[in-house]
This record gives sequence, C-alpha cells and structure tokens, in this order.
Amino acid sequence: MKRAYAIVTALLLLVAIGSAQEASKTGTVVGFATAGNGYLYEAVYGSGVFPINGGPALTGQIPNSPDIENVITSIIPFAYGGNYGFVAGLAALRNNGGSDGGVYTYGFESGPQAGWMKIGGGGALSPGLPQGKSVESLAWHDSTVLAGMGGYDLSVQPPTPGGLYSCTYRIGWNSCNGPVLIDSSVVTSLYLDGSTLYAGMLSNYLASKSGGFSNQGHLGPGGVLRSSDWGQTWVDMSPDQNSFPHSRDVNNVFKVGSKLFISTFFSGVLYRDDNTNSWTYANLPYLVSRFATDGTNLYAGIFTFDSSASSPYIPGRVYRYVESTNTWTTIFEKDSTSVSALYVSNNTLYIGTGQLWGIPSKTLGYFTLSTSTSVGQAASVPQTLKLEQNYPNPFNPSTIIRYSLPHRSHVTITVFNTLGQKLSELVNSDIDAGYHEVQFNAGNLASGVYFYRLQAGAFVESKKLVLAR
Repeated sequence: MKRAYAIVTALLLLVAIGSAQEASKTGTVVGFATAGNGYLYEAVYGSGVFPINGGPALTGQIPNSPDIENVITSIIPFAYGGNYGFVAGLAALRNNGGSDGGVYTYGFESGPQAGWMKIGGGGALSPGLPQGKSVESLAWHDSTVLAGMGGYDLSVQPPTPGGLYSCTYRIGWNSCNGPVLIDSSVVTSLYLDGSTLYAGMLSNYLASKSGGFSNQGHLGPGGVLRSSDWGQTWVDMSPDQNSFPHSRDVNNVFKVGSKLFISTFFSGVLYRDDNTNSWTYANLPYLVSRFATDGTNLYAGIFTFDSSASSPYIPGRVYRYVESTNTWTTIFEKDSTSVSALYVSNNTLYIGTGQLWGIPSKTLGYFTLSTSTSVGQAASVPQTLKLEQNYPNPFNPSTIIRYSLPHRSHVTITVFNTLGQKLSELVNSDIDAGYHEVQFNAGNLASGVYFYRLQAGAFVESKKLVLAR
C-alpha cells in the first residue's frame, strides 16, 4: 500500500546541452504555473510555491503541523470573478489529525478569498471531496475545478477512493464517477482541450506488476477516456490491447493540434490522430513524466534512476518531437536526474528536476532553455560522432540504439548475427546533425548474441547486443 502510494504520488537533467541555464536548487520542482498577475511560480515538493521571475511572494504556504504533512503534487492557474491565483492538488505524507490532502486555492486579489483556502471537505464520497487522499491531477474551466484522485484501496478504513470530482468555485464537490470511470480509478492525468476533457488512468495490470497495491482487483480498467460534458459521461478511446499490449497504464495525456499523446508504463508514447481516429507508436519508449508545448513543438521529459546503481537506467532527458518524421530530438540531458516538471513561458522552457520514487537525484530545482529555433538547433548539435550502447541490453524483444552526428551524414545502421549475416537494416539515409535514436525489434529472432554497426562516411563502429527471451 505504501509503495503504491509512493509510485503514483511521484507521477506527477545534468550535463546540460547547449545554453540551458540552471536557475534554482530549492528542491524537487513538481510544477509551474503563471498566475493572473503575469508572474511565474514554481511548486516545490514539501516546501511550497515561490515566485521565480520577480513576482510577489505568497502571503503564506499550505498549512502543515506535527500531525499532518501536506505536499503539493499538482498545480494549475485559475481566474474567476476578478480573482486569480493557483489551484493546488495535495497528498498527505503523514495524517494523524484526520483532515489532510485535498485541493487548495490561492487568491492574490482581495474579495471572497485571499491566501490559501481548502475547498470541499468531509469524509464521504459525495458531496464533499474525500480528505486524506492524494489528488493526482487537476483541470480548470470557467468556474469549475476538476480533481483526479489516486484510488488505491476501498477496503481499508478510512477508504482511499479515486475517480474524478468536480467543484463549482466555492460551492461543493460532486462525483463524476460512473460505469466507465469508477470510484477506484487512479486518474493520473487530466487535459482540457476546449470543451473536451481527457483523463488518463492506471489499470490492474500495473497493480499486479508492481505488487504494491492492496486492491489489485479493483483499480478499474485504466486507459484514456474522453468527455464532452465535463465528466458526466465518458467514452473509452484507449489503444487496442492486441496492437499495443499493456497500454492501458497511462500516466500522462497531452494534446497538440490534432494529435492526442499518451505516455504509458509499458508501451512507451502513443498518439491518436483526430484525422484518422487510430493510434500510432510515437517512437519514444520511455516513461514520460511531463509534456509541454510552445504552441508548435511538443516537449517530453522522462524519468530516470541513478546511473551508478547496479541496474542503471538512462539519464534524465527532455525530447522535442519532430512531427515530419515521427521522431524525437534530445535537447536536454543530465545524468541521474529525473525531469519532474515542464512548462513553457515567454519563449523559455522551464525544466523542473528532482527526486522521484524515493531515489536520490543529483540535481534539485529547475533549468531554463530557450525554445527559439536558433538556440534549439544549436543546443542539439553534438561535438563528436558517437555510437552508444543499446538500451536496454539484454532486451526482449525491442531495444533503442542511440547515435550522435556533429554534421549531416549518410548513415547506415545494420544488425548482424555472429556469422556476419545481415539480418536487418535499420537506417540507410542522409541524417541531419544531432542526437538520434532508432528502435530495433527482434520479435522474429531467437535468443542470443547479435551485433549492430553504424557507418557514417569513414566512421564505422560496431557493438554487441543480447536478446534474452
């Protein structure tokens, strides 16, 4: 139960490439939000909300006590009736007082609200928002806030219900749960596109896989849902399980143009195009912590683990999506640091970093990176030509091969068996300078040792990969 709580609460880089600037070391940044006063603020895990570009400091932080430890897990701006500020979703790491967690708002203007105020309350499912529970995701429309909950276990006392709740400003909470989105669903992500609301959720498969949930048969089906009436009814638009196995564990939903992107635990990043109504693999196999957009480009920050551990993971990175080729370019990277937040403001990408899943991070705080074309291109050009070891290795059945080019080159990447026979040609084309990766799927091969070779002009290098079924 505690492990499940830690995993989902965490869902919410660095040898920096190019001109990334380190701006803070205050702690793990879980979110950014621009208030109605035009200033940008950061939410720091376990500390509070602070201005980062000269804005006024808050008059106080969300209350904590020896019996209650509230931490912010999500934050968004709001504006209503001349009042503006933030909405913060909370989890309580310690609860001995019986009243904790939930949703708080902060108003800058005088009037009906000034400072932090908890909205909703009461221990019942309806009409109040359940207290003592983690709020994993938030959305705001007009005068209504929507809160996605972390539904872990309905059998314990007090219960830990999940699902989705809506609250008209300062009036009261109502459950949006029903036949599709149920009161034990873990709603990890909410995204509002005009009048259409999308919800990403976890499934029983993750519960069984992690071994940390105590109600493994009651989490709900997971996947991604769509609602056109603010959560009163839902349409399940999840990827087909035959085409994308275990893709119903969704931790992030984000839409850019006609494409709805989702990050899954076991199938990487997928997108659904409104023009075709079909799902496509987006060629990013990692678990995305946050998406962001500058209106044109899509950015994705990923989780990582300490690379000095006995089973190292990839470094924390930020990728920029290249729509024309359905590929991603690395624009930011740092060893042993997870990306915990992403936000674009005034042509600047803010990259929050810090500890996730209880694993120490080498960097706490945030970095900034210009999103202008010239800086973005400069930031993504390496100094040397390099072929990296595939990840993961050993693998089953697919793995990622990364390489870097200091200048445009004709590149071939081929896979051979131990007899020198060519089995697959992964790349054979002119490739621009930058950081690149290609996926190799060995679904039709037997377990064993294989080799992959990169040739770019006079440069040739080979490495070994191991398929372990």
